[in-house]
Amino acid sequence: MSMPNNLEFYINFGGKFPYIPRRDQLGKSIFISTPNDHYDDVRGQRIIEDFLGNFAQAEKLGYDGAVILEQHSGPNAIAGQSIVMAAAAISRTTNMRIGTVGAILNSYLTPMRYAEEIATLDILSNGRYFFGLPMGIGANYHGLGMMNPTYARERFREAHDFLKRAFTEDGPFKFDGKFFNAEYVNLWPKPLQKPYPEAWVPAAGSKESLAFAAQNGYSYLAVLVPWPILLKNCRTFREQVEEAGQEWDPRRIVSTPHVYVAETDRQARKEAEAHVMSLLQNSLGSPFHDSFPPGHVTEGSLRGMAAGGGYRSKDVSETTYEDALESGQFIVGSPDTVAERLEEITTEMDAGRVCITGDTWTMPSWMTTKNMTLFAEEVMPRFRPAGGRPIWDRTERAGYRTVSEYGAIAGEPKFIPQSIIEGVGAVDIRTAHVDELRVPIEEAGRVESS
Repeated sequence: MSMPNNLEFYINFGGKFPYIPRRDQLGKSIFISTPNDHYDDVRGQRIIEDFLGNFAQAEKLGYDGAVILEQHSGPNAIAGQSIVMAAAAISRTTNMRIGTVGAILNSYLTPMRYAEEIATLDILSNGRYFFGLPMGIGANYHGLGMMNPTYARERFREAHDFLKRAFTEDGPFKFDGKFFNAEYVNLWPKPLQKPYPEAWVPAAGSKESLAFAAQNGYSYLAVLVPWPILLKNCRTFREQVEEAGQEWDPRRIVSTPHVYVAETDRQARKEAEAHVMSLLQNSLGSPFHDSFPPGHVTEGSLRGMAAGGGYRSKDVSETTYEDALESGQFIVGSPDTVAERLEEITTEMDAGRVCITGDTWTMPSWMTTKNMTLFAEEVMPRFRPAGGRPIWDRTERAGYRTVSEYGAIAGEPKFIPQSIIEGVGAVDIRTAHVDELRVPIEEAGRVESS
């Protein structure tokens, strides 16, 4: 199978606290009204430790970068502060890129605070940090309690102007706007990356958000829409980039599937299905007005949703497992199945980057580790240049190799590792835990190399 050899691979983890009633038992939005007395200190601490441990593991496995998402006032993300978690992730890694999607710019009383945080994280990371510019879903506006969604987009654009000027202009200078007024904008110190780190803009399909990302040279994080709408958004974004006079680079589009890899398609579904359905039925479900309070989206976008476009044309909880896989938002299967589907999706999107969700928000640590390891070892090398190295390590050196690199250069072993199981015979010990692969080596057509 011919694969593109220039994809970049990023990973994120939901880190949800799953020990709560189902959404249909809670009766409203899981985002903002789930009572916090459902929280368990011991299990919560374990989730946070596993969450942070995943970043060091991702670097060892050879991912190009990792992304920390942000939610508020509910169990969907136990670590609501992406900036704080990014500082912790940076301290546990050395080379891998670390990004945040958050923070929500509208949650700041002054954009100067966000500018300082971005600059600080960039310096702490030695120039491997990148940041997000999400509008934030409506539930975040309710939960944080300080933003009027009626002015969300207007305030966001002004805050972005403030932020960009703080990065690029020498201070002090005066900023005089409708929402923000500062006599002395004087960012100390400025970011290490010049003029500032790369920015990713998550967008569910608003033409305004796509145009904003295109005109400012930012990347489009393609999220939460049915497949036909997603392809239309990608085409629109490419057109807007070209209209802005910029040369097209596929890395400007980031595909965001939830991915789960196991030894076979059947095994992958057995392990992932309950978590996929929990994400759809519980984590993403909310009343429409919670996700999109008045003024939070443009009139055009609201009309599109009412007409059946976008990802909220029906309640997400009504999505079946098969629908989820068909949409391209979930990829579950053997390494071959996942690689084939990933190649199809990224080719049609013209996406040069992939940001997979490694834990589908609720997976236990062992399952997350298995998934991210199999993906790194069996899938990523097929999309990498010879040698399998991540973007941060494509120079010659001796000794240390990532798991992805091992997967790319190892080839077939001289001997199949095996043992004899009573009633079965000689089996490959790497796959004998899967029923359909627990067969004699001769029967499977797998023999010792000479």
